[in-house]
Amino acid sequence: MMENRRFKRSAVECYAQLQMFPQQYGGVNYGLSQDLSEGGVKIRTFSQLPVDSSVIIHLGCSDESEPLTMSGSVVWASRDEGQEQWLVGIAFTDINDGTRQRLQQINAPVSINQDDED
Repeated sequence: MMENRRFKRSAVECYAQLQMFPQQYGGVNYGLSQDLSEGGVKIRTFSQLPVDSSVIIHLGCSDESEPLTMSGSVVWASRDEGQEQWLVGIAFTDINDGTRQRLQQINAPVSINQDDED
């Protein structure tokens, strides 16, 4: 299946801290990224996150000294079949130039083939 993605994505596993807004959605959640691009991230978490909720994302990737921090919006969420976990797609809504450059560096060496099926 051909995907029409705007940004190259990489199979990068980073620790994720998700600060939810408004707070009634559960405050802080934790997970692991499954893939990452300049435009967003897919995260595996134990908590269901409501679609359209706003989040502040802190990603700690093994090769980075400081966590990457950006704002985003949950665009999809689905229960991972056979698991007690959720997969969540988050589109970045506010990202500074320095963070964008770091994402480009992370994505440069290992990108997922855009023509592969999931």
